[in-house]
Amino acid sequence: MQKFWAFIFILFLPSSALFSQRIELIPYPDAVPVSTNGIDKVFLSNTDSKILMEYFVAEYSPDKVIYVKEGYFSGYRLCFTDGSCSPEAESSDWIQVLTIDEDAALLWFKKNSPEILALPFEGLKDCVGKNGYRRSDYKEVVEKFRFLACRMYSNIIGPDGIDTDEMTANLQRVRLKTDSRAENLFASLSQGGLFYEKSQISRHAQADPWVEWIKCFEDLSSRGFISLIEFNEPAISPY
Repeated sequence: MQKFWAFIFILFLPSSALFSQRIELIPYPDAVPVSTNGIDKVFLSNTDSKILMEYFVAEYSPDKVIYVKEGYFSGYRLCFTDGSCSPEAESSDWIQVLTIDEDAALLWFKKNSPEILALPFEGLKDCVGKNGYRRSDYKEVVEKFRFLACRMYSNIIGPDGIDTDEMTANLQRVRLKTDSRAENLFASLSQGGLFYEKSQISRHAQADPWVEWIKCFEDLSSRGFISLIEFNEPAISPY
C-alpha cells in the first residue's frame, strides 16, 4: 500500500523552478499542503474545481482559462500569459485545479486495479467470523466507505517514523493496535523514533479490532480530498 500511495504523490510533487511573481498566492480556505513541512505549491481541497476556478479567477484575473480533463480528473487551468497567444506562454505560469469524479475513479479501479480498493479493508476482513461479525457486515462497511481509496491524502509522518500519506499512516496505526501478528513497534517522535513497550501492547491488545477499523474509516472519510490545486507546475496526467 505504501508503495502505491508513494507513487500517487510522486506525480504531484513540484518539479519546476519557482516563479517569483506567483509565490505569494494564497490557497483556497479549505486547502492543505501535500507536503509534511507545509511548504508546497501543491494543495488538496474538498471544494469542486469549478468553485475553485471562479475563486482564483476573481482573485488573480488570468488571461485565459482552459478546461482540462485527465482520466477521472477534470477541472481548469488558469493561464497567465502576459498577453501572449503562444502555447509556450500558456504552459509557463498557471494555476491548475482538478477534481476527482469518484464514481468514475471507482469504475477505473474496479477494472484496472481492484486490489487497491480492497486495501483499506484487509484488516476488517480478518475480523469476519470473530465476535459475531459476519461477511454481510463486512460488505456493508465496504460499501459505505468504498471511496476511501479513490481520494487523495496529505503527507504525514507514519507510526514507523517514515514520511507517508495519512491513509497509509492511519491503517498502520490500527494494524499495530489490533493485530497480534504485527510488529510490536510504536512511534514516539518526542523520543526520536521507535520504541518497544509491553504495557502499551497489552493495553492495545484489548481493543475490539472491528470497532477500531470502523473508527479508522470514519476518520479517513474526513481526511481524504477530492480536489488538487497546483501553482506554476507543468501539466500532469494523474492516471
